[in-house]
Amino acid sequence: MPPRADYSFVTWARLAEYPWTRQGLDCLRGATRGVTCVRTLSRRRWLEPALFQPFLLGTLISLGLSEFVRGALILSLLPTYGRTVLGFAVESTALALSVHYLVDTLLRTVAGWWVDRLGQRVNLLIGFAIAMTAMLWLMRARSVLALVLAMGLLGVAAAPVWPAAVSAISWTTPKASRATFMGYLYLFWLAGSGLGPMVINLLAGGTYRAAFWVLLAIEAAAFGIVFVWVKPPPTALQKRGDPLASAAPLGAAVRWPELWKQIKSVAYLFPGMFAQTFAVSSLLPNFSLYVRSVLAASGAVYSAILATLGAGVISLLIPAGHWVDRRGKRPFLVSGLWTVGVVLGLYPLGMRGHLLTPLGWTFATVAVLGMAYAIVLPAWNAVLDGSIAVKSKATLWGVFMTVEGLGSACGPVVGGWVWEHFGPLASFWLSGGVVATVGLAYLFLPVESADMQAHKKSQKNTPPSRTGWPSRDGGVQEAAPTAITPLDGLGGKQKT
Repeated sequence: MPPRADYSFVTWARLAEYPWTRQGLDCLRGATRGVTCVRTLSRRRWLEPALFQPFLLGTLISLGLSEFVRGALILSLLPTYGRTVLGFAVESTALALSVHYLVDTLLRTVAGWWVDRLGQRVNLLIGFAIAMTAMLWLMRARSVLALVLAMGLLGVAAAPVWPAAVSAISWTTPKASRATFMGYLYLFWLAGSGLGPMVINLLAGGTYRAAFWVLLAIEAAAFGIVFVWVKPPPTALQKRGDPLASAAPLGAAVRWPELWKQIKSVAYLFPGMFAQTFAVSSLLPNFSLYVRSVLAASGAVYSAILATLGAGVISLLIPAGHWVDRRGKRPFLVSGLWTVGVVLGLYPLGMRGHLLTPLGWTFATVAVLGMAYAIVLPAWNAVLDGSIAVKSKATLWGVFMTVEGLGSACGPVVGGWVWEHFGPLASFWLSGGVVATVGLAYLFLPVESADMQAHKKSQKNTPPSRTGWPSRDGGVQEAAPTAITPLDGLGGKQKT
């Protein structure tokens, strides 16, 4: 009789896997053997059980809470608070927001290096402690200098959050489902950044002081979640045989000469990073002005347009991650980028009103753009993740985010210039042309690093190891006494 596994990690995690079938119910009450549960939990899954690891789930929740606070501050609270309560000019509030983003962008590479050296837990705890300090300072800011410095300090606090989150996914999930987990990450980001402005608008209607205290409480809650859940990650990833895994322990971060060598090896990805964020940021600031001035729509209509865009992203984000994991990165990356580029290019033509009214055409366009972008996100992030070694994941992700931040900084300047000299619709042509060009480039550019390609070539003629996975005929492959099962690190232990 095969050994029975103890899958007692999080019982409600199994509810994500069609529990109302007989096999699902048997897994929940422990009536079936371990291998049958593995097979059941691996079939038609939309929520991976590995998502419910306390380490990974705590990191992603902390990311969502951090983006909740940033979205509430930047998109809703700070612009009106600075103008109506503090009496500052609009330029002063804009300066504080620019300093926040600049500090966050410039420090992400350094923050990523510290995450590789000290781990996610220490960096996140320090970051959220700084964020609480910055929030208290914001509540008491009465001068432009204090406002700018407080927002800069909040940028310091936010710098390690994204490198910690993406490296946590790399360290605790199998490479075969990496795109799916990148989709989860962006769901937490969308949930936080989307709910933040909505919730804080309701609170700010009463008193700004209460809104600031709520944001401070959320930062404190994130600190508590990290303190309780985000413990040092398991080493199961190295034992699973990740081709880019390293035997280096936590704290043995790569040295700068070695890091520079790795940066040069993935430099072919930099134009794509810069171009994508440049295209988005060159259009979005102009888009709000376009909706208000050209379409003559109200703020409520603009909010509905943004909600349609977000709904399009959410509707396909998780399925797209599964498709990318199963079918490969290049087809979805190229098709998604081309779809975005073509739709943006067609939008000015549809404004003539032959098919739909201008407002109806706008809603249809943003819905398609959201679904196309949902395909691009997991594919592109899987490309980035598959190009760097595990021991320097956070550092190189910080480099990637710095390059993307530079694209975001340049986009509004160029987009505004194009609006002034060529008209409102020219921004759509610019953004669509850039995105379509990136899609064309990645028909030919590599989507994997040279190290990964060399590993695949070396493994072509290597027979697969027997690690306890279920075989095709329903039997059980032999497993070594130290074999790591796909559900290790979730709280259960494999008995031998």
